[in-house]
Amino acid sequence: MVATPPPITRRPHFRRHDPPAVLITDDDVAIIRHVAECRFRRSTDIVRLMNHRPAKKIIERLGVLYHTGFVDRPRAQRDYFNARKERPSYIYALGNRGAALLAELDGTPAPKVDWTEKNRDLGRPFLHHQLAVADALIAFRRTTQMRDDVTFIEPVEILARAPEATQRLDNPWKFRAKVPAPGGLLTDLALVPDAVFGLDFTQERKRVYFMLEADRATMPVWRSNLFQTSMYKKFLTYYHGHRAGHHTRAYNIGNFRVLTCTTSAERQLSMIDVIRTKVTDGKGSSLFLFTDAATLTSCPDVLSLAWTSGKGEPVRLSD
Repeated sequence: MVATPPPITRRPHFRRHDPPAVLITDDDVAIIRHVAECRFRRSTDIVRLMNHRPAKKIIERLGVLYHTGFVDRPRAQRDYFNARKERPSYIYALGNRGAALLAELDGTPAPKVDWTEKNRDLGRPFLHHQLAVADALIAFRRTTQMRDDVTFIEPVEILARAPEATQRLDNPWKFRAKVPAPGGLLTDLALVPDAVFGLDFTQERKRVYFMLEADRATMPVWRSNLFQTSMYKKFLTYYHGHRAGHHTRAYNIGNFRVLTCTTSAERQLSMIDVIRTKVTDGKGSSLFLFTDAATLTSCPDVLSLAWTSGKGEPVRLSD
């Protein structure tokens, strides 16, 4: 009689168990920072960003960091884990212990947010939006990894050079502007970019800075009401904030451009038309640059990519 092998028991995907004792390493901190940058990262993305370590080791370490509470696995991804489908990579989020560790290392106040609760309650649209942000940033990081003439400027580096008043703010990345409203009155508007980063062209001794918008076509391009969300409202805030020098006062940077990564060429044209006709009185603006997500994420070197400006002209980021 042939003995029946014992059934294979699989660990639950989204429940921690038997957390091991862990000694946090520099690579662990790097993993946690990569997750925190966009709040969510795929395990495959972490592997690409940590390419100095074997992929298997990174995947194993992510599991340890999950079970010890430094990172989390949002339950909004549960639909992907269907027994009839090939198992996808995990999506990881910042965990409470990870947030506390980064605050300690950075000398910032301990976070008051319960990240476990926030990760439990988030919806799939928000999750996918943040992954779109992560995909765009990975394209830039991939370029700086393979070139020795340009380095990635982290948000923490930008903030470290900002005035102390900015560093003390609850959200130092809130971008503010006074914009003209119907009737000639000025209206206070504010937004938070999806990401802020820079590129340091070391040989040219030149630094350029960017504010990123990852657009998944879920927001109207145009609305006449400035108190409703729209891409027009964002462009108007960036444009007038730039003209008023908010970036210099808040961050001590002399330049920046707004990169919008959207879904299609048609939507790009619609946004450029709004910038021309509604924001800049027909002139357009090179402050704004556009491309689509498929083009950006498939491009091996984003500095070779021709973006389309708010004037409808081709522009490269190194120009």
